[in-house]
Amino acid sequence: MKLISASINNFRLLKSLDLNFSTDEKKSLTVIRAANETGKTTCQTALMWCLYGSKALPNKGDYSLFPSDEIGKGKEEVDVSVEIDFELDQVVGLGKGNHTLARSTYRLSRVCVEKPTRKGEARRSAEAPALWKITSQGTERVLQSEVAGIIENALPESLKGVYFTDGDSAMSFIEAAATQGVKRKRVTNAIEALLGLNVLERTIKHLSGIASKFSQEIDNKDYAADLEKLNDAVGSHEEDIEQWQEKLENAEVEIKKIRKELSGKEKQIEDSLKLGDKDALLRRRTDLEKRSLRAEETLKSTYKSINLTISSEVCSRAVLKSHIEVAKSLLNSMSKSKQLPKVNVPILEELLDRDFCFCGANLKDDTTECSVRRASISKTIEASRESDIEQEAASSLFYQVRSISTDGVADDWIETYTQQSKVLMNVQSDLSGLQKERESIESTINEIDDSHLQKLREQRDGLNAALQKQNSVQASKMTQIDASKIRLKEVEEDREKVRRKLGKTNLSAGNWDIANAVKNVFDGVVDVLRKEELQKVSAEMNRIFLAMIGADSANSDLSLIRKAELTDEFDIVVYGPNGHQLNPDQDLNGASRRAITLAFILALTKVSEVEAPNIIDTPLGMMAGYVKQSVLLRTIEEGTQVILFLTHDEIRGVEEILDKYAGTVFTLTNPGHYPKMLANKPSVNESGVVRCDCNHHEICVICERKGAEVV
Repeated sequence: MKLISASINNFRLLKSLDLNFSTDEKKSLTVIRAANETGKTTCQTALMWCLYGSKALPNKGDYSLFPSDEIGKGKEEVDVSVEIDFELDQVVGLGKGNHTLARSTYRLSRVCVEKPTRKGEARRSAEAPALWKITSQGTERVLQSEVAGIIENALPESLKGVYFTDGDSAMSFIEAAATQGVKRKRVTNAIEALLGLNVLERTIKHLSGIASKFSQEIDNKDYAADLEKLNDAVGSHEEDIEQWQEKLENAEVEIKKIRKELSGKEKQIEDSLKLGDKDALLRRRTDLEKRSLRAEETLKSTYKSINLTISSEVCSRAVLKSHIEVAKSLLNSMSKSKQLPKVNVPILEELLDRDFCFCGANLKDDTTECSVRRASISKTIEASRESDIEQEAASSLFYQVRSISTDGVADDWIETYTQQSKVLMNVQSDLSGLQKERESIESTINEIDDSHLQKLREQRDGLNAALQKQNSVQASKMTQIDASKIRLKEVEEDREKVRRKLGKTNLSAGNWDIANAVKNVFDGVVDVLRKEELQKVSAEMNRIFLAMIGADSANSDLSLIRKAELTDEFDIVVYGPNGHQLNPDQDLNGASRRAITLAFILALTKVSEVEAPNIIDTPLGMMAGYVKQSVLLRTIEEGTQVILFLTHDEIRGVEEILDKYAGTVFTLTNPGHYPKMLANKPSVNESGVVRCDCNHHEICVICERKGAEVV
């Protein structure tokens, strides 16, 4: 089967979208460039709904197709439709028992009317598919009774998880969150479905029922009662296994649903925390307040140091240097001329207390001559008082300044002042920054709706509790199924022993014998196919995986990965040097984990020799360089029709490969990304994914995107 095109209308975000896929043998790759939240997963879901109906939708059909923005407009119902054109090789009779393969083209259409309810759920009308065969003469309607068989032949529903996948869900075969038994079951189911073993399993179950019916008809006086009891026990165990298997599958569906919801809650919490974690912001604000107080104290101390520096003697000497040097020169000159120190008044006052002058003249106050002398001395004293004050000041200044040095004082003061000024400016800058950050945090705290974040966290905790409960149910049912299978085998062995004792003339016993023998033949066929095909899948997976990651098990002594295989217990394992077994989910990086799961899917396709599309969403996430290019090349080479949804980041680095192998490339854009992520205002006025024909090298006014703003 090969997809040709698809037309999707009113399927969630896909209001009116046409897709076309490359059918070129040489350039079979189709690349749909699409950013996150641009309908990649919705496209896959729409295609699966068209093929298989509501049972293929997430959550077992509890999934609204109604475009959410239409509900807000008060619209009561909407017509939903998906149409797929595909090619299919079919066996055609040529007469006289001869047959050949002929390629036919079909158009599959599925339409429904959906009405939203008040609870947000949706009521969906009957959605039976319609199929037309397209010929050169036009189209002819295929009988409704044949539609399901043609679709099943084209792309079996049991394989939808293999052919429709994405980079994350593909890793479910090795994910650490699943138990070993669950991972084995997933691998087993994928192999059995792709190789048609599930059909044989149904045949075996049917034969088992026929054998059980014949055993109930056996009539023998000696062993009939025992055989009937054993037959009842077999039926009881088979019913238990079937019921528990259904509960196990329901638990696995619930686990998948809860994990998806949990992932959504984690994203909502992450988005809320982008604005800010209120508790963390409050702690940050307290820290900023403490740092601001310390900065203010440092600022006060720095101002005080600068004030002391400005009022210091060093500052005075630096400012008065030239005047000090002039004064020192003048005072030194006066000192050398004996003008300093020189005080007259005390000496003259001492003469008045004497009877005789230093020169011997009489100063007694008993003669007129002496009185004249004394009056002259007193007059001189009065005349000398002002000059003595000046002389005393000059003498004091002389003794003070003669030891003062002004050499280099200006440079020292300027350096000290400069350093203190730098400290002051740095502290002021730090304090200003702290205040701005504190104001910003304060504003952010006021904007945060902490109750919403708390509610999200409570919902997440509830989902985790529900997930733990379903994991417990899953483990319990798997244990019950395994135990019941063991008991069933024991009862069947006992029943076989009783049967051998029955009379050989009983026709029902013979029929039971035949039915059981045929069942055993089919059991043997399934067992052989399982072992042989498992080995083929294992070998192909190993070859593709090693090629993807660039490992060479034969020639490289440095390679950390030497081999990958599927064990007889349906485990995917990887081996390192010296046969050391690696845990794929824990010991491999993200790129290698995606590579090994893609290699497993491609190996299944290769071994089954089925021609069908591989529709993969974001297969190159977490990859770069050689591995990214190699994984893309191997996927293209091993698949018959590869359809990839790639983000812009995934395309970066593999453009040359796309140039060579891509027969069809176009771009999907979500107008709702304007103005944050889209550069140009959309021409449409409503939400809904739009398409442009830009390839991986081109942009236009529709798809041109912005980078994130750096604040």
